[in-house]
Amino acid sequence: VESNTTGTGMLALELAREELDTVPVLLTGDPDRYRGLAATGAEVIRCDTNSDAALRAAVQDRFRREEIAGITTTSDFYVPAAARLARWLGLPGNPPEAVTACRDKSALRALLESAGVRQPRYAVVRDASEVAAAVARTGLPCVVKPADDSGSVNVLLCADEATATAHAERVLAVTTNVRGMPTARTVLVEEYLDAPEYSVEMFTWDGRAECVGITEKSVTGTPHFVEHRHLFPAPLPAETAQRITETVTAALDAAGIRLGATHTEVKLTAAGPAVIEINPRPAGGMIPELIRLATGVDLLEQQLRTAVGLAPALKPAQDAHAGIQFLLPDADGVLDAVDGTQEAAAVPDVEAVTVTAAPGTVVRHPRSAGDRIGHVIASHPTPERVTAALDEARRLLRLSVDSGPRP
Repeated sequence: VESNTTGTGMLALELAREELDTVPVLLTGDPDRYRGLAATGAEVIRCDTNSDAALRAAVQDRFRREEIAGITTTSDFYVPAAARLARWLGLPGNPPEAVTACRDKSALRALLESAGVRQPRYAVVRDASEVAAAVARTGLPCVVKPADDSGSVNVLLCADEATATAHAERVLAVTTNVRGMPTARTVLVEEYLDAPEYSVEMFTWDGRAECVGITEKSVTGTPHFVEHRHLFPAPLPAETAQRITETVTAALDAAGIRLGATHTEVKLTAAGPAVIEINPRPAGGMIPELIRLATGVDLLEQQLRTAVGLAPALKPAQDAHAGIQFLLPDADGVLDAVDGTQEAAAVPDVEAVTVTAAPGTVVRHPRSAGDRIGHVIASHPTPERVTAALDEARRLLRLSVDSGPRP
């Protein structure tokens, strides 16, 4: 049901055909959204994916029940819809209530609080007049964000109450998200945890969660939080990694997650790991590809296996490291060119150089993940060599942006 737009969704469609001997089918309201869709060989069914009734009708019109092997998605926005569709068909899936709570970060905050899982101080705001009391609870600076968006969209660090109020008003005024879904019209005001950020890639099977690995994340400078580099596995002492894993396991139990890959963001504070959010689907940002290069475990394939009722194969086949550097414009304007791609691709240990924006595309200084215009992936047995390869490739890539006035 739909897909994310960074590339892993298209890989999942190919894997469904090549590794599971199933026929991949994409239900989507807009096939043009997905670069590379035609090359996957997937059957594409256009329908209103924002409507459960339309999804059910599309499935009933095209398939017999026994033809359907499984239902899944790689998109944050469609995890609840996929879970409801799987339950309706009697197929493997997470409880819709659990993934819906993860999508609504305010609901997840309440569940984690009840379970005693460490997290930022927070307040839920549904009217801008409530911001003053929220800020008094969380302290300043604080993070103000929508409760139900994705990819760091409209996440802002606010230094004072006036800025927090103004941003809350902007978020509350948004009635539909990028996929045309109605928003929750709910804002989270959270304590700002100035600490290293990690994501924990877990996989749950038969109700038991196993840690596949921890990803080190680098984000742009405040006030926006756009991830620009991932390194897998994170260089952490075993004891620290264990503390993080235990915290995330408790969070998944509190949320009610029972099946498949999860991508949980954590800040490692002086007081211990604190959960920022749970994404009840495989990581985006090409992290599954980093895991495959580093360990040999194909997380997308395992997600597909569990969606059709097969046990996952999570045992690592190798012990290496991988990383991704995203390409970010340094100015608002129109992209003229990205030069140096061949030179960057020739750097030893670089696996791929991908540019996702064509010349003439309107770009901006990054404010969300949607502002990334490409990436470099590298792998090597040592983390130092991965970092060096990413640095060298990024140095060779030259982004030309025309930031002059437009007619």
